[in-house]
Amino acid sequence: MKKTYLIFLLFAIIISSYLTGCTYLGIIPYPQVVQKKKELLYRGNFDKATQSKVTGALSGNKTLLLMEKGMIQNIQGDYSASLKSFDQALSIITDYEKRAVISARTLASQLLSLPANDNAIPYRGYSYERILLNTYQTLNYLFLGNVEEARVEVRRAEIRQKEELKRHNKEVSEYQKWADKRKISLSKYPKIKETEEELKTMSASTLNSFQNSFTYYLSGIIYELYGEENDAYIDYKKTYHLNPQFSCVQKDLLRLSKKLGFQEEHSVWLESFHNHSNISYNEMDAEIIVFFGAGFISQKEQIKLPIFINKSVVTIALPFYTHDRNLKKGSNFLIECFDNGIASGGSSKVVNLDPLAKKSLQERFSIIFFRQMARILGKATLSKQLSNSSQLAFLASSLYSILSENADLRNWLLLPNNIQVFRKKITNGSHEFIWQLKTPSGKILDIIKDSVTIQKGEVCLVNLRSIEDRLFGDIKIIPRNI
Repeated sequence: MKKTYLIFLLFAIIISSYLTGCTYLGIIPYPQVVQKKKELLYRGNFDKATQSKVTGALSGNKTLLLMEKGMIQNIQGDYSASLKSFDQALSIITDYEKRAVISARTLASQLLSLPANDNAIPYRGYSYERILLNTYQTLNYLFLGNVEEARVEVRRAEIRQKEELKRHNKEVSEYQKWADKRKISLSKYPKIKETEEELKTMSASTLNSFQNSFTYYLSGIIYELYGEENDAYIDYKKTYHLNPQFSCVQKDLLRLSKKLGFQEEHSVWLESFHNHSNISYNEMDAEIIVFFGAGFISQKEQIKLPIFINKSVVTIALPFYTHDRNLKKGSNFLIECFDNGIASGGSSKVVNLDPLAKKSLQERFSIIFFRQMARILGKATLSKQLSNSSQLAFLASSLYSILSENADLRNWLLLPNNIQVFRKKITNGSHEFIWQLKTPSGKILDIIKDSVTIQKGEVCLVNLRSIEDRLFGDIKIIPRNI
């Protein structure tokens, strides 16, 4: 009787784990759910796209759903609502960070109580996503005309970049200690090591996932608007270090080094950026700054690899990035700007978020692997115990091991594939702007028109986002040095 009850309980665990841990909404993987949101956004149905009920098994995805909701509201131009959604997500993350002090002791307890797979762990975002949360909050405040709060938020983003790196290094160190005691390493499994190396190759253009050039560049803009030009110059230099091809920051370095009297550095920039040597700067000129999010960040996919453990073959499920499908979905689109019928220039890429996502996964790859190994070892122990009691029980435990291992494919999937900027001094008065969404070959896909009147010293902010071949946008006028 006791044996039958044990088998029945095990089958119940299998079904429960499969329905709640491995999927979203019971049967649909998370990326497929977000795909439905993308389709709604393409049709302009923003209100329906923001609707997500967070109950039961979905409660672990609350933070992620708030991040997606806040992004939709930002695209829609509802910056106050976006602020609230991102604030809620950041509140959950901050509370988690305060409680989640990683140590060898707490790590051991975590690994002993691991769920069926990583999908059942409440989502708190990858490091680069948490940094971008603060960055997008900065944008929200900026478009609301609250430069002071934007300045506070961008400082938080800068602090988070440093804290995330420290937190990550500590977590990796503790997991590595756990693995070393059990003589577990990636190098023992050629296929696993090969997969990690592929991720390294994919993200080779990115130094790490804890710094991104857009956060630094936006920080420079905020400091400059606030009149703190020395701080702005420092962050523009950091931006250049991470992305020397970004044309806007080249002009900014020339402009501010001259204004601040850094003659030696100005000479270096002049030699490096001779194409921009004729730029002029007038404090009272109006200015336009366009932020453009192109396409969507790549989705992870699952790969299952067989490995040998204790003279038997088991299957390990890992998240991975394969083909760059976003190239077909608008990640290479550009913005061409026209002012009163005259071509003013095009957008320049400040950051490519895809390599950041891939680098982040590569940086956490060993943690994901070690956590899964802990589960596999635990399931192996369970199988061995049950094989001594019943062949049927052993079969059930084997089935549980196979079905319960599914890779965690969750990500902040409404982030753009890349972020571009167009920045230029403009004359005071009336302007008829046209924003053209174009392919690299020059094909025009969509157009947005805006009419504004801008006064001396004001800044015209434009928030653009492409979804497939459609362009969505919003425009705001704010004074300088609020």
